[in-house]
Amino acid sequence: MVESQLKKAILDWSSTFMQFSLNDLSRYAHLNGLSLAQMSILMHIHYQGACEITRFSEMLQISRAASSQMIERLVQQGVVHRFQSSQDRRVRLVDLTESGKKVVLESMSARVEWINEIVSKISNEDHARYVNMFVKLDEYANQLDQK
Repeated sequence: MVESQLKKAILDWSSTFMQFSLNDLSRYAHLNGLSLAQMSILMHIHYQGACEITRFSEMLQISRAASSQMIERLVQQGVVHRFQSSQDRRVRLVDLTESGKKVVLESMSARVEWINEIVSKISNEDHARYVNMFVKLDEYANQLDQK
């Protein structure tokens, strides 16, 4: 019974977290003339570094032509740039421009606002308990990711 209550509580929190995060990300993207797919590309580059253009067609499950068009629009908006791989001149890579880095960092800040509101409502006595709980959940989730 207790385990099922814990599962439900975690599922409820993850659902709320995703809803707020996606809504904030979507709102930020829209205000900056970007789609969620384009924001996904920017975030992927932010976390993974420069990538081959073909990686995005796999990631977004779209054709190579569609991913190339999406990258071209991002190039025109000045948030990414294309360049040849130094190891293989046939390979084209995409990386963030300074403007693209700024967009990603601002989008992260926009997504944190609602978390700041929640944290402000948690009593100082409960802070350590919540920190320990979230650190443990993060450790367990990262262990799953390593399998």
